[in-house]
Amino acid sequence: MRRTLAGSLLLLTAVAGCGADTEQNASGSKELEVLYKVEPTWPHLEKMLTDAKKQYEAAHSGVTIKLTPVQGNNEAYYTKLALLNRSPDSAPDVYLHDTFQVNADVAAGKLAPLDEYLAKWPDWNEQFPDSVKQAAKGGDGKIYGVPISTDTRGLWYHKDVFAKAGLPVPWEPKTWNDVLTAARTIKKKLPDVVPFTMYSTKIHGEASTMQGFEMLLYGTPGGTLYDEAQKKWVAGGKQFTDALTFVNTIYREKLGPKQADAHNAKLADKANYEWFPNAKLGIALDGAWTAAAWKPTSTKPWAEWKDKIGWTSMPTQNGEEPGAVSMSGGWVMAMSSYAKNKQEAWDFIAVATNKENSLTYALGSGDLTPRKDVAADPKYTADNPSVKFFTDLASVTHYRPAFEAYPKVSAQIQEALEAVTTGSQTPEEATANYAKALPTAVGGPDKVLAR
Repeated sequence: MRRTLAGSLLLLTAVAGCGADTEQNASGSKELEVLYKVEPTWPHLEKMLTDAKKQYEAAHSGVTIKLTPVQGNNEAYYTKLALLNRSPDSAPDVYLHDTFQVNADVAAGKLAPLDEYLAKWPDWNEQFPDSVKQAAKGGDGKIYGVPISTDTRGLWYHKDVFAKAGLPVPWEPKTWNDVLTAARTIKKKLPDVVPFTMYSTKIHGEASTMQGFEMLLYGTPGGTLYDEAQKKWVAGGKQFTDALTFVNTIYREKLGPKQADAHNAKLADKANYEWFPNAKLGIALDGAWTAAAWKPTSTKPWAEWKDKIGWTSMPTQNGEEPGAVSMSGGWVMAMSSYAKNKQEAWDFIAVATNKENSLTYALGSGDLTPRKDVAADPKYTADNPSVKFFTDLASVTHYRPAFEAYPKVSAQIQEALEAVTTGSQTPEEATANYAKALPTAVGGPDKVLAR
């Protein structure tokens, strides 16, 4: 989930011209519509899908692939997809889907299960690990998408900034306090540098929930959003408040970005294309894909990043075992339940997610690949020394409780985060308000566990 993929103007321009009528047109050919997101600094999926379109059409006479890009960040994409999916006449046949939204769309009847196709596709059992397959599994046990990426999260830091501030390189913080101490030191020694950045406002959507809040919550003792034993959502509690307190410290002590930047949808671009290359940022809490901003395939390559940037794990709150925390998500290619030509739609998904196209996407995006054969390809690690580290974080990673109610829970987390970021609520007040809103978000008080 990630680099954040918002707005009314975007919707007005994006809705026009979309629709998924895959019946034969006047010439007798079929058309499949594929929806995906694209940004000026993130063209990687478009490159992959353009290649897949050429390959597919060359092998499937009479079928045309219509690629429909959504310009904007994740939130703009989610909004556009939800709007199109309101009607069978406008729903795309195949689309990029964030794994945290899969179960909500399964419950709404928007997605088609892929099990019958996967059973005949050798790649599924040979190249996709069981852990990755879970990413698109519905509550009914069926699979609703083929993963194109997976990910982990950690801390990125600028070695020169650390050296000038008198901080150790390599840096291996053991507790949250170690992270805060480093940020405070950078602020004191280098006042023109942003000490620490993270996503913590509603404009960043799921990135704020996952890269920001959940990376903190799941690093507290027993911290979780959902109690698996009791099958209930957890209503706040000390762990929730502690996570918000870290965020509060960042902003009240002015260790983070200015409020205008915290609310800027392009915060990731500022951090990765401006602040880090110019040694104006100390630490960033972000995902494995961050290095893609600097690779030769980037819109703004930065050859020196391998020498200037370090990476390390986000520690647990007080160094509790296992000592580090990560969150994992990812994206899948999914098929609409409204698709009229499902075999053709599946055939396109299989082409788009084959080794060749998956490697193209991984090399460009910096995402961790879900395919074993891509991971084993020398090209995959050749120009990105951070890949192995972030891949190994799978040993301490957590997954979102991606049930049907999760998107609504995430929205409430973002409300709490933004309130603390701006200072309009204390961590205790934001936690209490989250606990009050949670029953409505998840379908009733009987689904909530008080803490």
